Amino acid sequence: MKRINVSLVILMSLGTVECATNFSDFQVILEPMWENLQDDSQRAKEFGGKWILLGSITFKKKSKEDIRLQNMCLKWNGQHIKHLNASLYRKSLDKKFLPIEENLICDSCWNKKTQTLVLNFNKKHRLGAVDVFYLVLTVPHNVEKKLRDGAFTIEEECLPEQFKPCARHDELTLAVHIPPEPLPDATNQQHLVY
Repeated sequence: MKRINVSLVILMSLGTVECATNFSDFQVILEPMWENLQDDSQRAKEFGGKWILLGSITFKKKSKEDIRLQNMCLKWNGQHIKHLNASLYRKSLDKKFLPIEENLICDSCWNKKTQTLVLNFNKKHRLGAVDVFYLVLTVPHNVEKKLRDGAFTIEEECLPEQFKPCARHDELTLAVHIPPEPLPDATNQQHLVY
């Protein structure tokens, strides 16, 4: 009876090590950017707001396992937003990013009630060793400050099973939190009197 208990403990320990190894094989990295993709105010009016590159979402995996991503849900944490449009693009590692149809993964749906940005992919995306996605928002002037003061969190249940521990281990949050422009420092200004 003692031998069975000892071997069971050893097997449980090995299982824990295996899970830890598997966890390190999968990563989700979020990087905020807040980059205006157009300088033309006429186009901003045409599209209903500025095109802002909010940030990147990178999936890394060491496993050769076939994993497909079919959607992402980003929960808004901040002031209430009535409506928001976004698009998710694929970013080639060896090319400059262009928000063009060829790179478009999907457009979003905004759930006003749950304050969630839902990205249902046009087709399932097979994840490679490194996949980078860029989230581009159409930001109306009256929503810009709200977005700068809040954050989006990827909801765990939308992630492939292998990446769910990433959400449990770290909160997958994309936050910009750009501080307002600083006022000129009066102490550095010298006033000369002649």
